[in-house]
Amino acid sequence: MPNRILKESICRSEEIDSLSWFEEVLFYRLIVICDDFGRYDGRAKIIKGSCFPLKDVTEKDIDKALDKLSAVGLVRVYKAQGRPYLQLVTWAEHQRIRNQKSKYPEYTCDCELLLSNDSKGQQKEASDNKCVRNPIQSESKSESESNADICSEQKAAAEPPVITLSLNTGEEYAVTRGDVEGWMELYPAVDVMQCLRNMKGWLMSNPAKRKTARGITRFITTWLQKEQDRGGTPRYRPIANREPAGASRVEQFAAGAREWANNG
Repeated sequence: MPNRILKESICRSEEIDSLSWFEEVLFYRLIVICDDFGRYDGRAKIIKGSCFPLKDVTEKDIDKALDKLSAVGLVRVYKAQGRPYLQLVTWAEHQRIRNQKSKYPEYTCDCELLLSNDSKGQQKEASDNKCVRNPIQSESKSESESNADICSEQKAAAEPPVITLSLNTGEEYAVTRGDVEGWMELYPAVDVMQCLRNMKGWLMSNPAKRKTARGITRFITTWLQKEQDRGGTPRYRPIANREPAGASRVEQFAAGAREWANNG
């Protein structure tokens, strides 16, 4: 395998900091053994033999560590052509892709996204109804307590989305009207909805560069800030300039939504 790149920023990564020592070591060793596209065999037995040939590590240890790496968005585990594989999610951002073809099938929308393995290496399919544990929660919390916390947060965010953005886990991040209104105030020269549509298209075209649930907001605001710094969206007139001064933010948003629908 060619040499791999580790950047200094890994020392300040919140995702890395949330890992145990073993989980972190597994992640680094996966970087070493993955093919030139950041992919590898997803079976625990194969990973154990490749990453820890001289260590007394069990397949159950590998399964548990993969669960955590998947939960924090560092690894995507999926099934393609009837077999499990894994993908290092941020591979394309940090490594050089030299080969023209991967040794393993890529993750696509047709693949089954897998969240965890059992001790025999047979991977379980992701459940749409199961709440995923927040990786920054205390390890002392039980799984049921953690899942209850996350489910409560999800129920609280019941406002219907105006658009969704794909995450590296295969799930969709919901952007609400309240989110859009807040960004419109922060970036008045930017057509926020058009930028969000551009982001959605970019994420669909670059699945290997999709963000984690914790990193998607920074991705959005960085995009909007760059657009603002460039002078804003061409030919975009801020909503405040199109409505009477006394119009409420809700009325302004509704006017913008109507104009977007008419022009769409």
